[in-house]
Amino acid sequence: MRTGLFCTYEDPQGDRRSAFADQLKLVQLAEKLGFDEAWVAEHHFNANALTPSSLVVLAHLAARTSRIRLGSAAVLLPLRNPIQVAEEVATLDILSEGRFDFGVAKGGPFPLQNKHFGVSSGENRAKTIEALGLIQKLLNEDGVHFEGEFFKADDVSLTPKPLQTPVPTFIATSTPDMVRIAAERGYGVMAGPPFPLESIRDNVRFYREVSPSLDPNLVLIRFCHFAPTRAQAIDEAAVFLQPFIERMTVTTARMQPEWTPWFKLERLIEDSLIGAPADIADKVSRMKSMLQPRSLVLKLLSPDIFKRRTDLERFADLVAGHC
Repeated sequence: MRTGLFCTYEDPQGDRRSAFADQLKLVQLAEKLGFDEAWVAEHHFNANALTPSSLVVLAHLAARTSRIRLGSAAVLLPLRNPIQVAEEVATLDILSEGRFDFGVAKGGPFPLQNKHFGVSSGENRAKTIEALGLIQKLLNEDGVHFEGEFFKADDVSLTPKPLQTPVPTFIATSTPDMVRIAAERGYGVMAGPPFPLESIRDNVRFYREVSPSLDPNLVLIRFCHFAPTRAQAIDEAAVFLQPFIERMTVTTARMQPEWTPWFKLERLIEDSLIGAPADIADKVSRMKSMLQPRSLVLKLLSPDIFKRRTDLERFADLVAGHC
């Protein structure tokens, strides 16, 4: 099982230069410690997550690293022109010397995204599926002709083409219908930190039922926080998780009510890597046995850069052997 770092570029000090510099150093540390992957989120209109242009950030990381794979987690396809996305993916794959993993999503329950980009929430799923189909054709074929409900291409040949053939592709999803599409097309599946482990297990099982010969290549992203004791870790993690829970409870109640039960503190802690080193090592082993993920990716909870570095080092020293 591979290990990775999930990057959302928080800005707790209100200093965007420091936020980007600190996260770069953390990715470089992850590479030095032997982590296999770094994934960058895409968020819009969020003062606590400074990555609306995740592919630009990944290009910067590609220039400042040499071994670690770099992934988008995830490009929100309904908000983008798929021809331009394909061009950027190909360019990034070259700049990273073939180290890019292409994660996509339809976007979560965030109404400002739909409002400001002029996208109906009811169209997100269909636009994602159609855009991804066109992007894959552009990355792998010449003279592409495509006519869909939302996007068209008339004899388009991408220049340049990516180094990887194909570029590894992952869909971030919690729904069986999107899991089915991933399985039918041979894409991997990505599960964010709020997704319950039981529902992820069901989706992995469903993927294998749809395509028995394929591996879902699950990228499992989990909250992570170390402390000397489990009780202390839970108390500290609750401080970081509670604002997130309150914000997401309000948002999901309006736009994605089926997600609302997920945002309970006890459930999030149980499904996360929160505890003393022995607790976290045990959870890593259980997640590996339960889900057989391709990658276990850490979303470090503390906004303090020193604490993040320390937790990354602890995971590498004490837990990575269980992977």
